[in-house]
Amino acid sequence: MLRSMLLAAALATAATPVAAQSISANDKTLGARANPELLAQFGGKYSGPQAAYVERVGKRVAVQSGLSNAQGDFVVTLLDSPVENAFAIPGGYIYVTRQLLALMNSEAELASVMGHEVGHVAARHSAARNQRATIGGVLAAVVGAAAGNSAAGQLVGTAARSGAQLYVLKYGRDQEYAADGLGVKYITAAGYDPYAAADMLAQLDAQSQLQAEVGGKSGQVPSWASTHPNSADRVRRAAALAKATGRPLTEPPQDVTFLRQLDGLAYDEKGSGKRIRIVTVKRGDTIDSLARQMAYDTLQRDRFMTLNAIEDEAQLTPGHLVKIVTRG
Repeated sequence: MLRSMLLAAALATAATPVAAQSISANDKTLGARANPELLAQFGGKYSGPQAAYVERVGKRVAVQSGLSNAQGDFVVTLLDSPVENAFAIPGGYIYVTRQLLALMNSEAELASVMGHEVGHVAARHSAARNQRATIGGVLAAVVGAAAGNSAAGQLVGTAARSGAQLYVLKYGRDQEYAADGLGVKYITAAGYDPYAAADMLAQLDAQSQLQAEVGGKSGQVPSWASTHPNSADRVRRAAALAKATGRPLTEPPQDVTFLRQLDGLAYDEKGSGKRIRIVTVKRGDTIDSLARQMAYDTLQRDRFMTLNAIEDEAQLTPGHLVKIVTRG
């Protein structure tokens, strides 16, 4: 996606990754206590076959941080949530929602999201923002920033009753850049295409624009952007980080294995019956003909193109796979 643009962007100056630190016993305790309540607020663990796949990829990346060992210092969870987001809490707990997973088009893109979140853990960014974080503070911060729904208010009330200190889990620009740097370093070491990080950020930007259009509010802040400040500058920097690895910029083949993993993944709100289905492009298919299969009354074409990172008809190739959203 946007590989020609990223080639020019790669001429930018790469940021220097922050050195990783060990996971403290205090962080592990805090994360272990917060994890069950956070799972409850985000729909619990997703039970589909994609959960094990996400865990494998996440741990493959996490081990590159030097913090993960055979005992499994990192806990990687796919959440059954219609909110598009990924985040981490102290102690090596990494989360990605099924809704965000559906937006991805390759295992390398999934690895890039995992790498970014592992980077936040390795650099202890949440601890740096609040040295005396409590379980209530961690939960209220994550839910308030990432969920954007009534769960935030409920949890804030619980935290207030327990006397927990509330703080905003929203990383600053420097911390985001540092996590990007560490993430690119980790995925490259794990054998993934380092340019996938820039691809993923560009895809998220496209989805943010679509969400604003769907909501009819140009100023609407999507869930991902609420916790991960995004910008064209971050895309350029991510491309520069990839270039600094020495890996050439290429157009990778379609990740058929990854896309087939998404088939049947639940999509949108629970109970909607919507699922991701993987279909093969046939001769004569067009963006419009495929988009008409999307289970929406509005913006079918835009939704289809964004979901598949397609920019024009030329990218539709017979035999290639595409994602559509169906009911049932």
